[in-house]
Amino acid sequence: MRKKYKRIAHFLPFLGCARRCVYCDQRSITGVGDVAFVSPEEIARALSTEPEPVELCFFGGSFASLPREQMVKYLDAVYTAPAGSIVTFSSYPGDFDGTRGQALVETLARYPIGTIELGVPSLDRHVLRACARDDDPVAVLRAIEMLRDAGFHLGVQLMTGLPGQSGESTLRDLDAIAHLMPSGAAWHLRVYPCLVLAGTELEARHRTGVYEPQSLEEAVRSAGAILLRACERGFLPIRVGLLEGGSLRNSVVAGPYHPAFGELARSEMTARALVAENPNGPWRIPKNKISQLTGHNKRGIRRMAELSGIPANQVEAAIFVA
Repeated sequence: MRKKYKRIAHFLPFLGCARRCVYCDQRSITGVGDVAFVSPEEIARALSTEPEPVELCFFGGSFASLPREQMVKYLDAVYTAPAGSIVTFSSYPGDFDGTRGQALVETLARYPIGTIELGVPSLDRHVLRACARDDDPVAVLRAIEMLRDAGFHLGVQLMTGLPGQSGESTLRDLDAIAHLMPSGAAWHLRVYPCLVLAGTELEARHRTGVYEPQSLEEAVRSAGAILLRACERGFLPIRVGLLEGGSLRNSVVAGPYHPAFGELARSEMTARALVAENPNGPWRIPKNKISQLTGHNKRGIRRMAELSGIPANQVEAAIFVA
């Protein structure tokens, strides 16, 4: 069991990004606009007042793509926090390939790294090309192996509904990464539906009919299937859906946006798991999970009825709280 820390997150939109993915607008996603990024010195001063160890997080952009001197200054800030503090960051997986990747690993090994989260929207070359990403799937998996062998705990960020992407391809991506995960490692997983955000290349494609986003139901079913497979493979899902906020809500032009997307996806996962385990019922569920079936107008119960072929009222009658 990994220790829980107070998380202090800093968002660095587009910092370190060498390119702009067709679906991405990190300023809308994070709510951080065109302002000066917080400096390592400011972070260090704030951390020095913390009474207990913390998890210092850097999200947005590609942290490992920063110039080494700048990256090291941000990492050094953790040493002003109480002893035992750790650093977590998100990054482009291509940064960790080859000799540059090995040099990065050697640098990072000198710091108390909590989790390295890798943005791996897809391992399908056609999908990546359609998203204006130059990732090489083989190189991505090679980088994951390098980080694993160096002893780092990893997180993976996957997406659904990208141009040219299918639900089956996403599950294959998850399986390929799971194959590299050491037993008991419980790598973190974030799952994001692809939304059409204002000002992105994807919006232009949507306007001209080149790209059609998933419906909410399609995205929920896809995310639920991913969550179920992820739990079976030993991942620890820590977020499903983008962080809700006014900036994001006001920027969505089209796509499967819902303020409770994560709850809907977990409802789908639970419905699938229960019916797969016992197609005809009865079904037992812990008290703390019953809302995954009864919430959102009994969405989980209705989905179980669809999956099992049993009327919804009979499904509900066959559910028992453990």
